[in-house]
Amino acid sequence: MRRTSQQIIAASANDVKNNRLGLLSREQMRILNGQIDHFQARMSILVRRTVTLAILVTLAVILLSFLRVILLPVALGIEVVVVGLMLYLTTDFNRFVQQLILDRDAEAVRIIKGRTSRYTMRTHPLYHTLRVELNTYKLLDASLARRFTTGELYQYYVLPLSGVIIAAESVGEKDSHYLD
Repeated sequence: MRRTSQQIIAASANDVKNNRLGLLSREQMRILNGQIDHFQARMSILVRRTVTLAILVTLAVILLSFLRVILLPVALGIEVVVVGLMLYLTTDFNRFVQQLILDRDAEAVRIIKGRTSRYTMRTHPLYHTLRVELNTYKLLDASLARRFTTGELYQYYVLPLSGVIIAAESVGEKDSHYLD
C-alpha cells in the first residue's frame, strides 16, 4: 500500500492548478507586480546611494592624491574598483528586475521536479537561493526556504527567465510499504 502526502507551498489550490498548466494565476500576477514595483523602488534608491558613494570616494581620492598621501596610479586603481563595483551592482539588480518583468509579461511557468537542499551558492540582497539537485533557484521570500525539507521530492513551479520559485508542492512518498 502506498500513501502519498502532498503539501502546497507558497500558493493556493487555484494557483497550483494554473501552474500545472504552465500559467501564472491572477493572484500570482498581482503579487509579482507588487514585487517588481518594490524592486524598482529599491533600484532607484540603490542608484542614488551608489552614485553618492562614488562621488564621495572620488573626492577623497582626489584630495589624498593632491596631498600626495597616495600615488596617482593607486588613486586610479581605487577609482576603477569603485566604478566597477558600482556598475556590477546596478546592472545585476537591473538584470534581475528586467527578467522578472519579462516573466510577468510571458505569464509562463516552468515545472521542475527534484530534491531540495538548503545549500546556498550565493547571497544576494534581493533574493535567497534554494538548491534543487544540481541547479540553484531563487526565492523572493526568505521564510519559504524554511518550509522545504532537505531531501524531499518536490514539484517546483519556476519563472523561466529569472529562475524564481513561485510555488511548490511535495510529491514525495511517505510510509512506503512494499509488502503488506
